[in-house]
Formats: sequence, C-alpha cells, structure tokens
Amino acid sequence: MPATPHGHWWTITSDVRGRVRAPKLDDQAWSLLIDDPEGGEGPGGPVTLAGLRGGPRSGDLYLLVHGLGGDAERPYMREAAAAVRARGHASLRISMRGAGRSSADFYHAGLASDLERVLGDPSLADHARVFVLGFSLGGHVSIQLALRARPDPRVAAVVAICAPLDLARTVELIDHPRAWIYRRHVLDGLSKIHVKVHGHSPRFRSIRQWDMATVVPRFGFDSVEHYWRSQTAGPRLREASVPLLVVAATGDPMVPAETLRPYLTRAGAGVDVRWARRGGHVGFPANLDLGLPGELGLFNQVLTWCAAI
Repeated sequence: MPATPHGHWWTITSDVRGRVRAPKLDDQAWSLLIDDPEGGEGPGGPVTLAGLRGGPRSGDLYLLVHGLGGDAERPYMREAAAAVRARGHASLRISMRGAGRSSADFYHAGLASDLERVLGDPSLADHARVFVLGFSLGGHVSIQLALRARPDPRVAAVVAICAPLDLARTVELIDHPRAWIYRRHVLDGLSKIHVKVHGHSPRFRSIRQWDMATVVPRFGFDSVEHYWRSQTAGPRLREASVPLLVVAATGDPMVPAETLRPYLTRAGAGVDVRWARRGGHVGFPANLDLGLPGELGLFNQVLTWCAAI
C-alpha cells in the first residue's frame, strides 16, 4: 500500500509538534568508552558512545535507539523517555556513533554489537530487565540484537517501531524523487556526522551515495549491495531469540508497507506484528489503538505489552 495523505500528515506534523512541545526531562549525561574491533577504514581506536539516562538505577531499563540521521534528543526519543518515566522505569537514550555527543565515527543498520557493549556497562548492572525500543533504522539495529543467538540475558523483549526490513528496497524508494523531502531531512542529519568525522561534508544527494561513501569503506563491506544484503533483518525474523513487537503504519511514506509485508507475513509466532492504519513514519495520533491492552496511544500500548512479558 503506498503512502497516504494522512501518512504524510502524521509524519510531518508529529515531528513539528514534538519539536515545539517536547517534554522537559532531567536526564543525566551518560557515556561509555569502548574498544573498537570493527574493520575497514575510518577513525579507529576507542569509541565513546554517549546518551542521556534517567529514572531509577534498578528495576526495568528501557534502551531507546534513534533512527537514521537522528540522535538521543529527537522528539520521539524524548516522548518515549517521558512515557517510560511516568511508569516509574528507567530509560537510556543513546546516540549512535557520530550522532549527538558520541565519538566522531559512522554507524550502520546492523551495528547491534554497540548495543551489546552499552548493556555491558557496569553502571547498568543493577537493572534486572532490559527492553530495547528502536525507531526507524534504530528499530532495525534493535531487531539485529534480537537475532543474536545469545543476547544479554536481561533483554526481555525488543520493540521495533517503523523499522525497515529490506534495506535495499527501502533505500531505493527513499531515493526516489518523490521522497525528496524525507531524504533531504535524513541527509541533513547525516551530514553533521560527516562534518564531525572529516571537518566538512559534500552535499550527499541520496542514501545510496551516503552508504557508498561512508558505511562501505568504514566497515569493510565489498559494496553497498553487500552491505544491504548482509545486514538486512527481514529474512531472519524467525530467528529472534526474545519476544519481538513490530509496529508498522500502512501509510508510512519512508518505510512503505510493501517493503515489510513479505517478511512480516512469515515472521513466526515469536513476532507480534501490529499495523496502524492511522499514522505515518514514527508519528501517530494520540488515541492510537494497536489492539493491545491498556490505554490508547503508541507508548501506552507498547509499554503495556512490555509489562506483560
């Protein structure tokens, strides 16, 4: 199903509304220095992952992962953290490599190893259970964590919201001329990472160009096709080792339903798939009903699902 007018509406207005009315949080800066075994060309050496942490120092922890071109301060990340806090739980909003206050570097759609390193931080050891909530490309990275044969035993479940499942097809569609407004928005965010790494940034015109110029050489992929093929999570959903909730919008203009359905229809019993007929890309009405228990609204429904695990 192609993007609908209301899909565009919810994508754009939710972002604008979130920037104007972002919840005020008293989160504390968090950082972790990790060794970097990744191959390829690039910064190399130790990497600092940064984020924002709030809530109690024990009990359930919600690890929040942003989308491509985003960071820990994106409106949807703040809204998720506020919802988690309202339920008395802890949250950690991380910025992937190069994003926010993390080290100058690049990240990619399969870099779940960085999430594993985050969870290995001794300061998080007192959290008994961890729920990973990923948005857009961050949802794809979070799914990759769920596909690990032996993830951190505290990971109770993974939630992927508007996550791509076919990297090649999704890039093809967002690089189409009609998706220019979304592509430009993402590339503007990515360009800031390039400036951090190299001190300047060319004007990237497509996600393919970005991947070819940054991800492929940095992580030693043979080509963009090799990167997309080797990291795409869709064909492997049945391998999820923890409960997985996938929330998708039928009118999503950035991750179209046509790119998801072939994988979600055969995802297996371990994957709970919830389609939203109202909403766009990481933007939904306040009374969203996913058919889950609890109050209406994206985070109310998602957090109630997590609590039942």
